[in-house]
Amino acid sequence: MNMKLKKLLDDIQKTEDKIAELQEHLKRQNTLRQQMEDIEIVKSFRSMKLDSRSLLVLLDGIQKGTVTIQMDEDGGITVEDAKAPQKKENNAEVHRPSVGQMTEREVLDDEE
Repeated sequence: MNMKLKKLLDDIQKTEDKIAELQEHLKRQNTLRQQMEDIEIVKSFRSMKLDSRSLLVLLDGIQKGTVTIQMDEDGGITVEDAKAPQKKENNAEVHRPSVGQMTEREVLDDEE
């Protein structure tokens, strides 16, 4: 067999093996990222210091789409009930969280 062809076939095989190894590594990294994100989500909800029933109502509302979570200008997180009518003062909306509110500082403190 031609030596150049043999060398090329060997190189192709090595490259395919390396790609398969990297794809497996990427799959493990994505799984790890998902687990770490889940841990951060749990930390965030635990830092709200809600009792069990309130936490269940909040999670149920998020899953049903009736509760929204927004980040305000100050870096705080505001949780709003989409079904609750919002009060207006001087033609400006007033955001009143119905379940809980935490600031970015509280989130950072919990991470340490």
